[in-house]
Amino acid sequence: MGDLKPLEDALTAVLESTKVLETEVVPVDEALGRILAEDIKADTDKPLFDNSAMDGYAVRYEDIAGSSEENPRVLKVTGEHTAGTAKSLKVEKGTAVKIYTGAPIPPGADTVVPVEFTEEKNGEVLIKREFPRGANIRRRGEDLKKGEVVLRKGTEIRPYEIGMIAWVNRPFVRVYRRPRVAILSTGDELLEVGEPQERPSQIRSSNHHMLYALVRSAGGEPHQIGIAPDNPEEILKTLKTCHSYDIFITTGGVSMGEKDYVQYLVKEVGVEVKFHKLRIKPAKPVLFGTYGEKGLFFGLPGNPVSCAVAFDLLVYPAIRTMMGAKEVFKKKVKAVITKDFKRKDAKRREFARAKVWTENGRFFCQPHPKQQSHMISSLVESNAYMIVPEGVNEIRSGDTVEVVLF
Repeated sequence: MGDLKPLEDALTAVLESTKVLETEVVPVDEALGRILAEDIKADTDKPLFDNSAMDGYAVRYEDIAGSSEENPRVLKVTGEHTAGTAKSLKVEKGTAVKIYTGAPIPPGADTVVPVEFTEEKNGEVLIKREFPRGANIRRRGEDLKKGEVVLRKGTEIRPYEIGMIAWVNRPFVRVYRRPRVAILSTGDELLEVGEPQERPSQIRSSNHHMLYALVRSAGGEPHQIGIAPDNPEEILKTLKTCHSYDIFITTGGVSMGEKDYVQYLVKEVGVEVKFHKLRIKPAKPVLFGTYGEKGLFFGLPGNPVSCAVAFDLLVYPAIRTMMGAKEVFKKKVKAVITKDFKRKDAKRREFARAKVWTENGRFFCQPHPKQQSHMISSLVESNAYMIVPEGVNEIRSGDTVEVVLF
């Protein structure tokens, strides 16, 4: 097992080879999931003016002090302020202005009484409850001050950040470019989705479709190259296109079989191999190398589970690093295992598929009964990898384990 690369060393090799990509300017509505490459500042005070937090009446506190159901104050209604109004009615002693949420506070008013504590009739309003001075008024600049940094460079843009960017009047923002990721499956036995099956030995290809979705969910820009037969000339021709992409992923062709050509052909297209084979289970036959100034090559295993594990542990953080993200790894938590887990071979760290849930603020997990690397059902029916350290043959129910959440 001495020729197998420890996972930490493999991760170091990948991340030391990964460069953050250049930036680009995109419209705000296309910025979801991107990483900011600049600070975003408030263009004005937010709110820009004192405004009402409620539908009700703008009044002077002195005119409503002591108001109650039994002893309401009666004020003359002189008009109304709606949101976006150009009016600027002044509230004089003994008067009130009807006001709506978001409308500017009229000069002279210092308090808003919610409509449910009032009764209007014959041009007058009865105030049935006292409110403290300043009640229900949103003050200018209480959310943001002009020039204040509202989003920092390196922030991942969620829907909430989209709202903030629009709120400070930024139609365009500078973000890090998404990595262009090529995906290629290899194998004579593979059939594309929808292609008729002519013999039982043929296998429906799922990896390149799964990888397409994984790349996209990680934030990358996937490019589907399709399926290449186990033909060195055909594979080499496709591999030569790697320089058009930031990352090139193959699945299959990196084990020890006679037709596992990828591991040999990559060197012919300028890939400098950094490692080949990991000390983990599944996903032992992983090849990683670099090409050009910043290109990354990942040769992933053909078994679907091995392919997914290798992507989540190595390719995912590379994509996240390239696009400028601060958090590049999938989340790890401690969980209590609820069912005994046993294995015969403990020479490699294992990433067992498991179901994780929470009860009373604690994480619990149960390993999936199917752990073979070709069983894609174990991925579908799980939401985490349970980490089984090297040298550990058995984990008992009630023990604490570390899990990587999907």
